[in-house]
Amino acid sequence: MEPATARVTSKREVKSDLDQMTPEEKLLRAIFGEPSESERGGKRKKTVSVSDFEEIFQAPAWQRIEMIREGISARDVKHLQERLGIPQSVLLESLRMSIATLNRKVSRQENLSPEDSERVLGVSKLVGQVTEMVKQSGDTRGFDAASWLAGWLQQSVPALGGARPLDFIDTLEGQAMVSQLLARMQSGAYS
Repeated sequence: MEPATARVTSKREVKSDLDQMTPEEKLLRAIFGEPSESERGGKRKKTVSVSDFEEIFQAPAWQRIEMIREGISARDVKHLQERLGIPQSVLLESLRMSIATLNRKVSRQENLSPEDSERVLGVSKLVGQVTEMVKQSGDTRGFDAASWLAGWLQQSVPALGGARPLDFIDTLEGQAMVSQLLARMQSGAYS
């Protein structure tokens, strides 16, 4: 009889776990599933930089959400800018971020707000997407996805009515549009 009691207790524990979740947590769990034991145990301990493009792109959504909520290190934005090779003023203007605010946060070793973090993480994810596209398409030796994306973001693109992709990365919808455009380029449906 004890095994049956243990199963009932286990179901009650799971139920009480669900009862304690916010509606937002329940929705995220329903959409993305529950993190595995190893993911739950390691998700807070592992530090991922926005310069780890492939890891950001391949990370489960819940991990990116956690990074956004905790805030990206302001210093990581400087590293991202260096990797992209885009002038700081151009990148920050495109992300609707103030140079003075970023520099102050760097000097105080602070994190960005969740809103700024989400836009910065989105750019990192785009670099990861390009890296993955090139891996799927062929040889990646000698290819610098960050430099390529930086150059492409600043070019006039016919599929965007002659606008630059850089002009759209200040919003999540714009970043999604740029991501879709990159995917269309890979599939050959680019126009």
